[in-house]
Amino acid sequence: MRGRVPLQSLIRRLGIVLTVVVVIMIVVFSFMPAETAPRVSWIPFADKGAHLVAYAAYGFASFLATLEIPGFTSRRRRRSDSTLHISSWAGRSIIISLVTGTLLGAMVELLQPTFGRSREWGDLAADFMGLVVGLAVVLVLLKMLGSFFITRPWLYDPNWEEEVDESRREDSRRVDVRGGGAG
Repeated sequence: MRGRVPLQSLIRRLGIVLTVVVVIMIVVFSFMPAETAPRVSWIPFADKGAHLVAYAAYGFASFLATLEIPGFTSRRRRRSDSTLHISSWAGRSIIISLVTGTLLGAMVELLQPTFGRSREWGDLAADFMGLVVGLAVVLVLLKMLGSFFITRPWLYDPNWEEEVDESRREDSRRVDVRGGGAG
């Protein structure tokens, strides 16, 4: 039980690895000469659809890389109000993903002419829409899985037994204080 890595660390590590892989793929395919770039026929709307899919993957991965699971802090303490309300816990990751993804897309579009590719600002719009789609997918997925993990801390939190023991001690202190003053 002691060697178990908390769920937040696992998700962040996975997100960092995925983000690095996605960024490398975006850079390679964006700066590859147009003649040698692979044609993806299964994605609707050709080029814009490919941008949407690539940046959806980036939005998904970068959200996971910056995720802070509700109830956990850097001090390894759980808060009692650890519920999954998207507005209270995901805002930071959403903003980071949207800003970094948009900056990546803008940088790619600005640099593409130096590699013999055309600059299309419609691609940047497709990139942003892809970021929104990727974030929507990860938020829905986390919302569905979140309640499962919040009610089962023993699956991912190496300190869950200590926290339960501490809360029991606090509860018994409250009972002692109340019981001691009644006499």
